[in-house]
Amino acid sequence: MFENRFAHFLSYGATDQRTVRELAGDYNGLLVPGTVAAFQREGTGGFVLTLSATTEGPQYAIDPRFPLFQQALTRPKRSHVALAELLGVPELVRPTDPSPADFTDDIIETVARNWATFNGDYQAAAGSKFEKYARRLGQDVRPHDAKAPSYVMPPYLVAGPPPDPWWDVSQRLYEATSNALNDDGRCVRVIAARNVGALAPLTLAVSENRAAIWVSGLEELTRPASDLTEYALAIRESKQRNLQVFALYGGFFSIMLQNLGLSGSSHGIGYGEYRNWIELPESGPPPARYYLPHLHRYVQADEAARLYFTDRRLAECECAECNGEPPVGLDYHALMRHSVRCRAREIAEWRDLGTPEMVERLGREWAAFLAILHGSDLPEVAIARYERLGSHMSTWATALENTAP
Repeated sequence: MFENRFAHFLSYGATDQRTVRELAGDYNGLLVPGTVAAFQREGTGGFVLTLSATTEGPQYAIDPRFPLFQQALTRPKRSHVALAELLGVPELVRPTDPSPADFTDDIIETVARNWATFNGDYQAAAGSKFEKYARRLGQDVRPHDAKAPSYVMPPYLVAGPPPDPWWDVSQRLYEATSNALNDDGRCVRVIAARNVGALAPLTLAVSENRAAIWVSGLEELTRPASDLTEYALAIRESKQRNLQVFALYGGFFSIMLQNLGLSGSSHGIGYGEYRNWIELPESGPPPARYYLPHLHRYVQADEAARLYFTDRRLAECECAECNGEPPVGLDYHALMRHSVRCRAREIAEWRDLGTPEMVERLGREWAAFLAILHGSDLPEVAIARYERLGSHMSTWATALENTAP
């Protein structure tokens, strides 16, 4: 999260194993959801630990996803129950909204102790699955080569600015987990802000020199420039106070914040560039969408194909997955790999640009896209739709310009 120029992490899901395995080297690390790690303990552990045992094994950490228990769970999933049981507090799964007062000292100590133990013993989680995943990797890896989590993320809660009592609970969870780990240096605080305005005050309330950050519902494609500027300035101010921050969720806009101090970001494969803290009742694998490099966003595959067949310059990609083929020529797994390869390429191409250069390049890319679009034979209604799909480009440029001193 903090050792690379801009760390590129992927959020792991059970359907992502093939992509994660085949693209080792195109990303720096994995974030494993605590619900998945608890419910699929041997399967997920076997896969992650086998991967960690390779020479190029990525870093990894387990995200406790603890805000899950900050809400009523009227239809809990089995993974919710598994995580609560792993933490030693099954009563966290409840049909009514909890209050900060429900997190007593006993509950906090139990959660922290069990979470620290789970992370400390994670190398033993593979069980009989290690050999299975070692065969799939096709490499001679041994269980004793498996690595422990690179970082331990203590349980955390979503909070507003201090003195929000939920922030107090988060503070106590962090301190208890750090103590349970004997302050071994791997503990990374998570600052989970209820909204953009809460991020800067929360970062001011910590004394550590690194933290993971998450603003609930910060969707880069739809937020106004003012929100994105406020987010960017909070990151810059953190850097000025020698606080390194890593974004638990981020899309292309997060890449452009590296000059302001963001040390990296994470995203799901094919989705997951932002997250609302309220747990959705249903979930599943991401839809088969196409990452459109020219607009730095996902679109439906048929929309990308229409652009491609109208004028290849609007949607072509030369990554190893596409190799000049149309978007509809990619199967589901190829679409997923394409998205990761695009993000890795974006990080490499934009890392050496200053903020003014980023603003200029965004404007140049958007102008070139519009010129081709308006010169095509697409009907006006289709042109208007694609203009709306790219309206974030101008918003992003404005947000970055507004960070100028």
